[in-house]
Amino acid sequence: MPRAKTRHEKSTPEGCYLYAVVPMEVVDSLDLDTPGIQGADVYPVTSGKLAAIVSDIEQQTLRPERKLLSTHSAVLGRVMDQAPMLPVAFGIIAGSEREVRNLLAEHENDFLTQLDAVSGNVELGLRIRLIDPNAFEYYVNAFPELRAMRDDLYREGEPSREEKIELGKQFVDLLNGFREETADKVLDGIESIASQTVVNEPRNESEVVNLAALVPRKKVDAFNATVEKLGATLPDDFQVDVTGPWPPYSFINLRIHFEQVEEAAQGAP
Repeated sequence: MPRAKTRHEKSTPEGCYLYAVVPMEVVDSLDLDTPGIQGADVYPVTSGKLAAIVSDIEQQTLRPERKLLSTHSAVLGRVMDQAPMLPVAFGIIAGSEREVRNLLAEHENDFLTQLDAVSGNVELGLRIRLIDPNAFEYYVNAFPELRAMRDDLYREGEPSREEKIELGKQFVDLLNGFREETADKVLDGIESIASQTVVNEPRNESEVVNLAALVPRKKVDAFNATVEKLGATLPDDFQVDVTGPWPPYSFINLRIHFEQVEEAAQGAP
């Protein structure tokens, strides 16, 4: 099996494109035989107890084009299958390997703590959405109090603007209450399986639950089975989707600004 290439020192044409941060101890066993951005070799840059997975790049900025995003994800997937890792967001480019080493040295304790927190886990996405294309009409029929309010307002003709606004507020309040109730039900169901969860804001009117779960690899099947059971308790008008496994983006906090790291390193005693 190909292993991670060792490059103790090298000059880069423009910079280093970052994919992930991993523990130094896994570098020798990593198989990084996959093309990086612009077809470049993927290799580790090491410092202390950490390594950054990078490839050379001939420019300092990248547009988030589909092909480049796919390559970035493919490299992350390759690493994720072999080692604990902190995924770096698309488009982060260091000016040199030295800047990468400065970054790792500057944040070593923080990165190691975050690696320990996500080690052995993957991120799964869980979304529940209403498949009825007319969300308002569905909830009007689902919530008797909302239907009664709507019927009263329109009984004698077109209601005023203020009355429509009040009806809209009632709709939003009931929808948010339903979302919270459903999310709580899901969280209770997966509590014993997920290591951590993050509930995100629904992206549109149809979405009821949108959350990310950090799940031990060995419990992914149990998570899927539990979610399937939870989905069976919902009306047929709702669809439950689980996505992943993904790198644990929602459960880490990497704020990488190479200019700041470089300045801090230059100003250090």
